[in-house]
Amino acid sequence: MSLTDLTGNPRHDQLIALIAERGYMSIEALAQLLAVSTQTVRRDIRKLSQEGFITRHHGGAGRASSLVNTAFEQRELACNDEKRAIAEALARQLPDRCTLFMTIGTTVEHIARALLSHSQLRIITNSLRVAQILYKQKDFEVLVPGGTLRAHNGGIIGPSAIQFVSGFRADYTLTSTGALEADGTLLEFDVNEAAMARAMMAHSRNVLVAADHTKFRASAAVELAQVSEISALFTDTAPPPPLAARLAAAAVEVHLAPVTAAGDAVP
Repeated sequence: MSLTDLTGNPRHDQLIALIAERGYMSIEALAQLLAVSTQTVRRDIRKLSQEGFITRHHGGAGRASSLVNTAFEQRELACNDEKRAIAEALARQLPDRCTLFMTIGTTVEHIARALLSHSQLRIITNSLRVAQILYKQKDFEVLVPGGTLRAHNGGIIGPSAIQFVSGFRADYTLTSTGALEADGTLLEFDVNEAAMARAMMAHSRNVLVAADHTKFRASAAVELAQVSEISALFTDTAPPPPLAARLAAAAVEVHLAPVTAAGDAVP
């Protein structure tokens, strides 16, 4: 899927990608980067905000509302190099022969691909997309719960799914988050997906969170957890100082997986 598959307009797709990467941009900055007039940018912002791709602000635009997550197809395109580097760093910390919970999300799908070199893993996931990546590994045991299947991201939610995961005790929960605020709060967009993730975290010995730098500026509406409830954070850039202080106070390990300008992970 290419960037032009989002709206059919390359400039609009580039504008969406810039805002997805940076969180917020002024009209003047967008006009300069897109090499168009500020009037054109204003028209683009008005149209894309009406279609739900971005949020219109006075003097600029930001990511879509904290009440609604960005379209799954958009998130598949955003920060792919960073997500891949983060996923590979996280996978290197996991031993063979362990039991994992894995949640829904594009970052978690990158983790699933990075796990294909492991052996003898048991994976319990409520993501059919994650299961599809992993199930052909002959020495992996992949389990998925019953429940309500979501068409937009292949996620399984609902009381029966929560009951299913609650019957296991995993060595690790591998999850991302919609936003990570300066006060150490992990946030999600969807209350049902957050409930599934919380159930996994409650029945896991270690919680590993993968979040690229855009999550430090994002906003979401549903509280998932506090950093004191997680074991480690895997990200591509150092967290902002207030959040870094919260992580240090909670003795959370922070693993950095930066990428070069060419998109390669730094060893």
